[in-house]
Amino acid sequence: MKINYEQAGVSIAKADTLTALIQKEVKSENIGMFAGIYEHPVLPDYYLVGCTDGVGTKIIPLIKYDLIETVAIDLIAMNLNDMICLGAAPLFFLDYFATHSLDVEITSRFIRTLKNELSKYNCTLLGGETAELNDLVTKKHFDVGGFAVGLVKKDKMLRKENVKEDDIVIGLKSSGPHSNGYTLIRKLHEQGLLTEEELKETLEPTCIYVNEILKLCEGNLIKACAHITGGGIAGNLERVISDGLCAEISVENIPKKPIFKKLEDLVGFEEAYKTFNMGVGMCIIASPDKVKRVIEICKTYEPFILGKIISNIHKKVDLI
Repeated sequence: MKINYEQAGVSIAKADTLTALIQKEVKSENIGMFAGIYEHPVLPDYYLVGCTDGVGTKIIPLIKYDLIETVAIDLIAMNLNDMICLGAAPLFFLDYFATHSLDVEITSRFIRTLKNELSKYNCTLLGGETAELNDLVTKKHFDVGGFAVGLVKKDKMLRKENVKEDDIVIGLKSSGPHSNGYTLIRKLHEQGLLTEEELKETLEPTCIYVNEILKLCEGNLIKACAHITGGGIAGNLERVISDGLCAEISVENIPKKPIFKKLEDLVGFEEAYKTFNMGVGMCIIASPDKVKRVIEICKTYEPFILGKIISNIHKKVDLI
């Protein structure tokens, strides 16, 4: 019997239900977007863009193997990769570090990496909070959260309304599962279905696509993009597809990575593609005449044609 994400302890269906309830209560157009937008009269031509995220239970094996720097990189990636889906340039970042008891060496490594990595994206580490919660956090463990603010000109913001029939979907490779699906990955490892070496293989730092996407936005080369996290390719790509359109995705075009083949063998096609990015860290949507330039700018992440936009009133993403 194959184990799924819900049996491991995480329910995507419940998360979707909660999102719908929040959307009803808050009545905000921001719900369901990759980041929130905020207007202020001081900046009439711009949106402030805010987002917050953590690294999930991937932090448990990262702590076990002393990969503290990866924790910091993943935290940045999970926030800035979301922000860039609106075309926003990051301005500043704050972190929250909750620990059982303070370890100065570990905490300083984390903060130093945050600062140095953020500087690559012209983003300032503005501040943060360190909390010792020994009645809440397990000994020798900690958890982190991040919060980022960016800026985008209103007429340059990436929107799903930009996407049209015959546009092309381009995939950028991931380094691995990034920071999603680790409750399931850890359960598979605990059951002896993933080896120690395979577990370690999943712990590569999350790719950060900010500089490439910003360059594409500056050149008016793309219409939308989707950060592929929890919910997989379909669950995230549908967030940037308007009603009446569908992203027809050819999964055979995704470069093969052994760890994803192993995960698919263990949990099945449907569960794997619903839980993991399966090798696609970011999806970009562009008109056919812009594809060549997009591929040139994003060459670091070995871009590939993932599919195209077609007319379809029944579904927004179709994995074929």
